[in-house]
Amino acid sequence: MRSDCPCGSGDTYNDCCRSYHLGKAQPKTAELLMRARYTAYFFRLPDYLFGTTHPDTRAKDLRKQLDAYLPTVMWRSLNIISSSKGTAEEKKGKVEFTAQCHEDGELKDLYEHARFRKIKGNWKYLDGRG
Repeated sequence: MRSDCPCGSGDTYNDCCRSYHLGKAQPKTAELLMRARYTAYFFRLPDYLFGTTHPDTRAKDLRKQLDAYLPTVMWRSLNIISSSKGTAEEKKGKVEFTAQCHEDGELKDLYEHARFRKIKGNWKYLDGRG
């Protein structure tokens, strides 16, 4: 039985985001990190989300926030609208996306222009102010 990755890539989770979540590989582009982070929200993986948030913008209590937030949301879909920059050779990138979830029994749509920046060769989520 084939189980598609929640990020919408069309690949299986094992062939897509799983190696990132296990720390066996690093996303080569900002968009791949965006997909891996969405999937981490889907599977409720606070350690991955904390570790891939840029330290310059990471809330001091982010781990506590994630522990409270993740159990309350069921993610449904991710749609990447566009990516700018964010290639393996670049140090900054943006990903425009929408995501749909159920939170407190209500269907919600999230729209964001996410900004990413590399630290020591690895992509990190900076913020949603792109």
